[in-house]
Amino acid sequence: MKEFYIYHDYIPKVGGIETAVYNLSKALGKKGYEVTVLYSSVENADVPFHYAEVANIKKLLPEDNIECEICLIASNHQIPNQIKAKRYLQWIHSDYRKYPIKLKNKGKVEYIAVSKHCAKVIKGLENVDAKVIYNLVDDDFGIDKKRILKLVTNSRISPEKGMDRMLVFAKKLKEKGVRFVWLVCGDNTWNPKYFEETKNKFKEIEEVYFVGYKKDVTVGLEMADYLVQLSDFEGCPLSILEALKMEVPCIVTGWGGVNELVKEGENGYILDMQLSDLDKKLDLIVNKIPKFEYKPLSSVNDWIKLIEQKDEV
Repeated sequence: MKEFYIYHDYIPKVGGIETAVYNLSKALGKKGYEVTVLYSSVENADVPFHYAEVANIKKLLPEDNIECEICLIASNHQIPNQIKAKRYLQWIHSDYRKYPIKLKNKGKVEYIAVSKHCAKVIKGLENVDAKVIYNLVDDDFGIDKKRILKLVTNSRISPEKGMDRMLVFAKKLKEKGVRFVWLVCGDNTWNPKYFEETKNKFKEIEEVYFVGYKKDVTVGLEMADYLVQLSDFEGCPLSILEALKMEVPCIVTGWGGVNELVKEGENGYILDMQLSDLDKKLDLIVNKIPKFEYKPLSSVNDWIKLIEQKDEV
């Protein structure tokens, strides 16, 4: 395995250089390099544990004698006497005109600038050439395994709208350790008692928020991963059509005609009425959120055509 050393004099808990070191270490590790991060001091004790996820981590001691093929100096640090590399690289992370510092290690290192601008600046200030390699972004960035699943329901709060199934669904998400937030918009002006009883059933599930009737439901849908509608039956529910119009996939039950609106795996998921297939589909729901382009099923022209048609003689 090829070795690669990085020296970072002082490692704070948070910072751009620190993230760049972490991302490079992780990326090189995936390419078969054994990366060792050396440091003189850290901001707190948690820092070495973070780097240990992707590299060997070692505090550089006065008595150390590190011999290696190549070592990257993470910023404008002086090369420590304890590190003896056949080849040194040194990162230039910023516009050095903005900092009252003098470039270190001239004549001993190859400079790596994070942009053409930084390379141009250091050439003008110090008359040294720097190779440009832009900062790496972690391949896993944005693929957060602990992301929060965002659910919305826009519905009357009544039995036929599947309130009991919603409770089963919410409990299953908690049981499986899924992080989620569920915004439930709607009320029941005909039976306020049922509305309060339903909210009571969910009182132990802090992830579910009953926010009452909302005239503008687009606010919740703009942020949602899914609209959830687990009804006993429906005709052609506007809540689903509105979600699909905003290209928000839907989680629904298999009431008659549902597959005219929702296509399994394409713009949502269809669960059976007993939710017996929820275990099987939960991984898909969480990790395979459908992306689709909205296409209306009908238009006002269909009505106009009907209205204006002439009786056949």
